Amino acid sequence: MKKFIYVILITLLMVLPCLAKQTDADKEVARTQEFIAATMKKGAEKISALNAYVKKFPESSSRWTRLAYYNLVVEYFQTKKYAQAAKFGEKTLKMGSLSEGEEGRLLLVVANSYGVKSASIFNKDKALEWAKKAVSFAQAKNVKDVLAEAKKLKKQLSGPPPKKISPEQKIKMHYADEEFSAAISYYKGLGAADKNNPEIHKTYANALFKANKLDSALNEFKTLYSKDKKGIFAIRLADIYAKKSRRNKKLIDLAVDYYLEASLLYSKEGNSSNQKVAYQKAEYQLFEKYGFNAKIKKYNETLKKSRSSVQKNESEIRRLKRELRKHKRRLYREYDAQDLEAPSYERDKTRKLQQKIRALESGVSPQSTDAGAKLEEERKRIKKELDELKAKAKKRLGL
Repeated sequence: MKKFIYVILITLLMVLPCLAKQTDADKEVARTQEFIAATMKKGAEKISALNAYVKKFPESSSRWTRLAYYNLVVEYFQTKKYAQAAKFGEKTLKMGSLSEGEEGRLLLVVANSYGVKSASIFNKDKALEWAKKAVSFAQAKNVKDVLAEAKKLKKQLSGPPPKKISPEQKIKMHYADEEFSAAISYYKGLGAADKNNPEIHKTYANALFKANKLDSALNEFKTLYSKDKKGIFAIRLADIYAKKSRRNKKLIDLAVDYYLEASLLYSKEGNSSNQKVAYQKAEYQLFEKYGFNAKIKKYNETLKKSRSSVQKNESEIRRLKRELRKHKRRLYREYDAQDLEAPSYERDKTRKLQQKIRALESGVSPQSTDAGAKLEEERKRIKKELDELKAKAKKRLGL
């Protein structure tokens, strides 16, 4: 398999220089540049970029779109997302117009995806069927590297059947492959004993949450939490209430309470990083309750505009400083050098020039300064309330 991946990488390196030469039209150049940028990424970022590319350029008749699909299939396989690799591999093969090497390698990717024993889509018969297709194609087209790998895979698949996997392994495979609906369906078909398995039950609840079935997930996590007070269950309950609070603000209080409980439980479990995350989420939700996050955002935008105005006012600041220096030199000649006190209107002019310069340099209006002070007072009040809620959560948990 390493040799197979190596060949794919070599193919990609051969394609990229060719792409860089495409300068027929501005649109095509931009399209090519986007393709290159997407294929130069790695892992999840590459998958996200390629998915965005094929969505933006869905024309399957385009060579670049087919290449994007080809690279997407390979990246799915390399990141062990075998269900997606098989799905997109079959789709890409139906588009046609691939090079012989590309088509042969896609056949091999699909065969290997179905042939991974730990994958939720493992199907020995399908894997063998696709391996035979890869062998036949590679023999007909004389694609030697694909032929060698396909024969090896065919031989492996022709051996004894794999050991039977447990229900826990099966549902976790579905979840790991992001097949949340499949995980949910699989759980519902299990017997009572398997459903009561804590790991299986937890995976099912997480699948409900990931599938956005919030009410069902809420019930399952409440059951899990009542049996076992763990940070993971508390933070899931908090996450659910936080999501539901977007439509019902009254649920924010429950989200805050569960985030605080999660923070305390994570601390007890020795998980300091999750403890901090849970506490920060509790703080964010309490800020959200009072509209404080929106106020901070608005205030920061005001400051940003103020900083921008400072740059725009640089020339005016320089002019005023020159005027102030000139004014001070005149005062020295007419008053200080003569040992006389400058009249009040002259001193007022000095003070006003200095005030103008300071205002322009700071870019922050007096109103903004007052708003900042009020926000700081409100932040302290909310933080005090958060500390009180944390003390109550600690008492509830008996910690």
